Amino acid sequence: MLRKGFLLICMVILAACAADNSAVYLETAAQLKNMPDAVSAVKKYESTVRKSVHSHFYYEGRGDLYFAYGEYGNAVNDYTASLRNKEEADVHLKRGRAYMKLGFYPDAAYDFTSVIQLGGDKVYLAYAERAKAYIELGKYKEALKDIDKARSHTEISAELDKSMAEIYYKTADYNMAKVYAQRAVTAHPDDASLYFLRGKLFYKTRDANQAVADYRKAIELKTSYTEAKRELAMVYATCPVSIYRDGAKAVELAQELYTADATSDNAVTLAAAYAETGDFEKAAEILKKAAESEKDFVKQDDMRVYMKAYEEKRTINSW
Repeated sequence: MLRKGFLLICMVILAACAADNSAVYLETAAQLKNMPDAVSAVKKYESTVRKSVHSHFYYEGRGDLYFAYGEYGNAVNDYTASLRNKEEADVHLKRGRAYMKLGFYPDAAYDFTSVIQLGGDKVYLAYAERAKAYIELGKYKEALKDIDKARSHTEISAELDKSMAEIYYKTADYNMAKVYAQRAVTAHPDDASLYFLRGKLFYKTRDANQAVADYRKAIELKTSYTEAKRELAMVYATCPVSIYRDGAKAVELAQELYTADATSDNAVTLAAAYAETGDFEKAAEILKKAAESEKDFVKQDDMRVYMKAYEEKRTINSW
């Protein structure tokens, strides 16, 4: 009897330790999201924590880091490794969001459906996320049903508010999106992604002043925020209201992005920045080089349109 009691106590202690240890992985990852780059962040993570019987948390934490630095393919891989060790709704939700970033909408919808089937406190959030996937897939009837289910959630959640704001952003209902985004920012004033989202909404409603302020705040909170830097550079380079254009600042931001990663998106941004400074020859040269290596035909076509404008010494201004 005493032996059984002792074993029971040991099991309780081990369970408590496991709960504590699980938090270590996710908390460590959260603390490393503002390092210079993904390589240094992951290296620090791997040297701080170690694989153990709780390896699903190890992979989940590392997946969070990859996601934070925009390496969504690596994030999917780690979330998948985590799910193979233990199926959890939170990880399905995270992997679904990574799939969304990659444009793998059927896979994203599958993960969000898994969250709904597993139940728990993320169900209404999963409905909102799945609605976004359905919108991308052209399944608007299903998306509307999921939106109604998400909105029926009575508890205020900044995470749900953010998802709802993104849904309304995708459906071009920017004023309704701003209501949800503002609520989310108020609840979590230190979340860089919320300022970035609200900044996009302000810009779509032609409030460049507030958009610039929000993009700057997002970058202040997360210095490695590539998307926020790209959007801010584009405002400086292409805003229809001339007082917000600043070619020198646009080039500085865009050159930093392009030097770190010479993607077609960063090339388009850098070219627009040089065009704003009046260096149309440099702008066209950058796009020509990018177009030659770009495999996406739609992006190639867009770059040719921009190149034609720069060859004619015209800037492109748009909201």
